[in-house]
Amino acid sequence: MWWHDRFSFPIDYFVYSCRSSSPPSLTLLPPCFDGGHINPQLDKLCTPYRRQRQRTMLPEDMGILCHGDQGEFTVAELLFSKPYEIELCLLHNPPPAGSSMEWKVKKVQIPPDTKISTYSWMTDAVFPIGTCLCWVDNYQGMLAIDVLTDSNSNPDHQQCLRCIPLPKKALKSQRLYKDAGEPDPLRSVCVTDTGIIKLVCILTECPTFTIKAWTLDDIHEGRWTMDLSNTMGAEEFFRLLGTGHSCLPQVQPSFPLVSLVDPDVICFLLKDKDRGLFWMIYVNMKYKKLLSSALYISEQEEEDGYPPKRGRRNNFFGHCFIRSKFSSYLSENAITSRDLSEKMQKTKEARVTQKS
Repeated sequence: MWWHDRFSFPIDYFVYSCRSSSPPSLTLLPPCFDGGHINPQLDKLCTPYRRQRQRTMLPEDMGILCHGDQGEFTVAELLFSKPYEIELCLLHNPPPAGSSMEWKVKKVQIPPDTKISTYSWMTDAVFPIGTCLCWVDNYQGMLAIDVLTDSNSNPDHQQCLRCIPLPKKALKSQRLYKDAGEPDPLRSVCVTDTGIIKLVCILTECPTFTIKAWTLDDIHEGRWTMDLSNTMGAEEFFRLLGTGHSCLPQVQPSFPLVSLVDPDVICFLLKDKDRGLFWMIYVNMKYKKLLSSALYISEQEEEDGYPPKRGRRNNFFGHCFIRSKFSSYLSENAITSRDLSEKMQKTKEARVTQKS
């Protein structure tokens, strides 16, 4: 799901669908004008269009839930409108019987006794679980909303909101990186294929760090359990790197991501600032084992080989990773592409080893 330009009219939102039973498709979502800002002075400059009246929905506040067997999906945006009230903007595809595909804006009340502060809330992730979409603040908790229940039979149905605070030990730390729209390098809340929700924290305790993880046992009661087997200190982490690969930098890891298929496996990013290299490593936290490591291959290296023949066009800052299972299966030459990638990895690692 993406949009092309925030400052022009109309703002286009697309949903890309890929299924094994049919060719891929691109669905253009209709614009939403409910809640759009109105500025008569700017409207005069935009005649005959009035771009200020279209609701602007930011990608970090939006989520998508796929359901059914025919490519059905629901898109939702969450916006804090008042201290104890949020606006939920919903679009169902296909729409309920007898209606057209259009956005519906609903008011959802937040319980006054909730332990989540709406004033300091920052959405770090949105993911589906069951019939719910969960908006996550890595330093406060989750807001889970059922976006499907009774949506077909009663469009005016009041969505149920559940506030799930983080475990008490995780609430003791404050957010160090507050750039809106940028991922947090020290924490993540992830969901696996089987619906297991995990919180991973890299707790910085100068001059060292500790990696800790929790599992959400009950989404209805908001009960977390610390995964003691997934805890790892800096000394043990560096010892793990030394046994697996001599070229891996002995630096604090960042951007933890839980594997989609194994909740005990976590992916980390290692940034070698001195040599300008980025490593991705997979670690089995339960068995304290380094499973794999890979150097980041830039766009220029993919096109020209390593070392690249042309200068760098796009800078990579080490945080734009998205967990996915389907990307390698979309190409007809997926096997060839994978073989080429592995060869490039070996070539680049060999050069790095020679220089170290």
